[in-house]
Amino acid sequence: MKQAVKNHVIVGEIDSWDDARGFGFIQVPGQKQQVFLHISALAKDSRRPQAGNRVQFHRVKDKQGKLCAEKAQLLSGGEVKPSRKISPSSSRLSIAIALSFIAILCIAYSLQHIPLWLLLYFITASLVTFIAYGWDKRAARKHRWRVSELKLHLLSIVGGWPGALLAQQWLRHKSSKGRFKFILWLTVLCNLTLIYLFHRPELNPLFMLIK
Repeated sequence: MKQAVKNHVIVGEIDSWDDARGFGFIQVPGQKQQVFLHISALAKDSRRPQAGNRVQFHRVKDKQGKLCAEKAQLLSGGEVKPSRKISPSSSRLSIAIALSFIAILCIAYSLQHIPLWLLLYFITASLVTFIAYGWDKRAARKHRWRVSELKLHLLSIVGGWPGALLAQQWLRHKSSKGRFKFILWLTVLCNLTLIYLFHRPELNPLFMLIK
């Protein structure tokens, strides 16, 4: 359920719009924080929005406290400007890193450098994380209970980050939020660092006990 911030109509300008994915962000004069606008929030008889369009809307907060637009309607006026596409800048790199990591684990297992359970653990964690991203995207579209960003990052740091990277690009979810992507890459770094420390020579006896 969304919570109304102020029960009156606000007018702003669409600062960026991704028509392929059906969402963008509204800039309200005098306010730093932009408001998220989904295509479903616009009236059915509205034309397709573009960056630069003026829009009136009711401002609400979702369960994560983010500002969203509801009951939006495009207004006349405003100078249409080239839309800044909201898309990841390194999608191929993310996919390559995720698939390469799983491939390296498979090769390591075939050469008997790692146990089977470790390979299955990362595959399972990645699958669970991928499903969690898909669930969250579906919930966002239907305005239902979301998976918190904290839980998504926790899934990544415990080994599900390959699934997170793949979900960002293949599902186009959480791929345009700079802060979220930054934290995600930190979880990748932390997980790889833990793997490295786990396989240091002085930790080998511990590894052999678990193995």
